[in-house]
Amino acid sequence: MLSSTTRRTSTTLLRGSSSTLASKSDILPSPLNASSPHQLEQRRTLLGLVHAIDKRVYRWARGVLPPISKTENIALGCGTIGFDRDIFSGNPSLQHLIDTYQPSLTTEEQSYLNNQVTTLCTLLNDHDVVTQKDFSKEAWDYMRDEKFFGMKIPKEWGGLGFSTEAVSQVLAKLATQCFDANATVAVPNSLGPGELLVRYGTDEQKEYFLPRLANGTLIPCFGLTGPHSGSDATSLIGSDCVVSKHPVTGELGVVASFKKRYITLAPVAGVVGLGLNLSDPEGLLGGSGDEGFTVALLERGHEGLRMGPRHIPLNAAFMNGTVEGEDVWIPMSSILGGQERCGFGWNMFVECLAEGRGVSLPAGSIGAARSVVAGVGAYSRVRKQFRVPIAEFGGIQEAMAKAGSDGLITIAGGDVMNAIVDNHEAPMVISSVMKQNCTERGRRI
Repeated sequence: MLSSTTRRTSTTLLRGSSSTLASKSDILPSPLNASSPHQLEQRRTLLGLVHAIDKRVYRWARGVLPPISKTENIALGCGTIGFDRDIFSGNPSLQHLIDTYQPSLTTEEQSYLNNQVTTLCTLLNDHDVVTQKDFSKEAWDYMRDEKFFGMKIPKEWGGLGFSTEAVSQVLAKLATQCFDANATVAVPNSLGPGELLVRYGTDEQKEYFLPRLANGTLIPCFGLTGPHSGSDATSLIGSDCVVSKHPVTGELGVVASFKKRYITLAPVAGVVGLGLNLSDPEGLLGGSGDEGFTVALLERGHEGLRMGPRHIPLNAAFMNGTVEGEDVWIPMSSILGGQERCGFGWNMFVECLAEGRGVSLPAGSIGAARSVVAGVGAYSRVRKQFRVPIAEFGGIQEAMAKAGSDGLITIAGGDVMNAIVDNHEAPMVISSVMKQNCTERGRRI
């Protein structure tokens, strides 16, 4: 509280230095309308000092901060806002969350989880997979035959048409048995070009690719990561294409050179979605399409395309390799969505990224939580020190409590995220939080 002397001094200074401000009734009420002298002094202080300081700070910050780029504007405009609006409003309603989002499985999805997924788990010997760096032929064939690579593809194209909750539970269950199987099944159902084709592909592309992706004839991969730019889709260093006409037929297309690495499933993939930085120096697009991040679909065997050799980062068994090519001719019919979708790849990538990072990656952490916590918890009961189970020791209990807490939070977050996506939302903020938070909790577990 200000003393009476301080208040009188503040009032005197304000009246002496800003008499015009004090006389404008549309800005400040007159002393007769003020409920108290203190209220008048407070309003003058806010208008005369805080507002002026805010304007100066804003102008300074605007001059210091870099401008928002085109790709950042696209990212800000993509996706939807749901429960995250309630969180940032500072007044979230738990009842509204429960009423709006209810994760559930259909009878068909539950049967698939109980039968096909359980059968696949019996075919996966994690020790053999890790030592041999591959699955058995029987496991590969079973994943193809039972459409593990086409869970998200609609039934009209031969897929299973499963919900996000179902895919998440399948991935989590596989992670409890063999994490390499989790990664192998996750890519075609999240970052693979299947979902991109469903949303943005031309009719011809859908009719050709989707049935083959659904039945496992073609295993997909997505070529984004490069040796000099990592997985940064806004910096496709060394992955460029230029719009040009075919020297013989005159057909419009692009000539691309690219060098990708760490591409999951590349050694066994039959089709790759390539992220390229497209330029059109001669203006051949003619207003249909634009420059920028563009996705091309190339089948294995495309002239100039090299897929392999396999490399094994972190000594992991799931397939990983390179995708390279120099001066590769790509017709416009092989651009995902056709010519009009040139330069639209960033929009595609951002809108579909919510499922990959907000569902598939947390599902792996959920699987780790269930298997590690259960295994370590059981071991701590049978392992004894001084004839006492180590589960009775305070230090063990503390570690187990933290692991259990992280596991339950990860499972709860996964349920909410899956229900949000199944509610036809694309939550960019929540998916980013889920990816970072759940993977970190999985690491801690």
